[in-house]
Amino acid sequence: MDLGSLFDRHADLPPPGGPLDPRVLPGGRGVCALTDENDRLLLFIAAENLRRTLAHRLSPPEEGAGRIRPDLRPVARRLWWTSSHSAFETSLTYLQIARLLAPDRYRRDLAFGPVWFARVCPTDRFPRWTADTQAFTPPTVDIGPFRDRGACRRFIELLEDLFDLCRHHEVLRQAPHGQPCAYKEMGRCPAPCDGSVSLETYRDTLRASLRFARGQSDDHLSLLEETMHRAARELRFEQAARLREQATRARRLLAADGRLHVSPEDFRYLVVQRGGGTTRVKPFFVDRGAITAGQAVPLREVSRAAAAWADKMNAARQPSADVDPVTRSEGVWLVSHFLLKGDKAPGLFVHASRITTPENLAALVAHGLGNPPQDRQR
Repeated sequence: MDLGSLFDRHADLPPPGGPLDPRVLPGGRGVCALTDENDRLLLFIAAENLRRTLAHRLSPPEEGAGRIRPDLRPVARRLWWTSSHSAFETSLTYLQIARLLAPDRYRRDLAFGPVWFARVCPTDRFPRWTADTQAFTPPTVDIGPFRDRGACRRFIELLEDLFDLCRHHEVLRQAPHGQPCAYKEMGRCPAPCDGSVSLETYRDTLRASLRFARGQSDDHLSLLEETMHRAARELRFEQAARLREQATRARRLLAADGRLHVSPEDFRYLVVQRGGGTTRVKPFFVDRGAITAGQAVPLREVSRAAAAWADKMNAARQPSADVDPVTRSEGVWLVSHFLLKGDKAPGLFVHASRITTPENLAALVAHGLGNPPQDRQR
């Protein structure tokens, strides 16, 4: 791996034997690596203050200080680094470099975890909803992202209950010769597994659940409530109670289901962060998980730059084939990590739907970054 292609700068460390002068270390935020004399990787980290962090990691470990860290100073010969100006840029840079440096283990060292997607392939012979951390693999259709696996699973369970979908996929795969489970006896599954309904009829039902998941929920909930009232009039109180519980649960869950978006295809953001000190800002363009950094500009020139930023965000285009599904999914994870911080997230995160004119965008940036808290840039 050519480290020079991954990092912007590098420097040789003075030979060990005496105290390390911290002035030889880079300051500010960034991502850095330490290598030995053969450029084998010893350490790869992201830090808000590179000089302080590296000075600590290159100092002899203290005895009696609990867990003993390795003494890197005798073997560290070269320092590689790329500077950054915001927590978002640091996280993005770390992700991009880590993915290349340690493709088999980089995820465990990320400062953020995954978000989750409810997924289904409606063209499968035996389709089913599953929860996954990856998206963007047609013909599978994705719903979300959801903030965590629990929220995603609760949403899938709601779809299974509302549409009487099969809960035992291994039995469904035996259709039409499967042994029906207890859900058929309870009247809560049409039993495609034993041929009571055709697989095509079952797939129609699953496609209805997909429409519901995509936001077309009112018609189904209205039908559910009509069926509930009819059951009550016909004195089928047990069924009416179950339908009422389903409708109530569905409305409650839909009101706060843990989704950041209905679909990752709508995951398009302009992220604006500090671009150096308090006088410059830097845009990042998020297009369905693919993240592209723009050039930093002085804050006073945002009004002029906003037109190009708005054009880039509003351009209708297909996702680039150069960005693979894993990279896109991890891009959604990263941006979602900051979105879930709410008002505490540093910088500005503007969904594409909020960008109506360059003037509107410039006003959003000025309001969001014009007077930043002092601790946003160290």
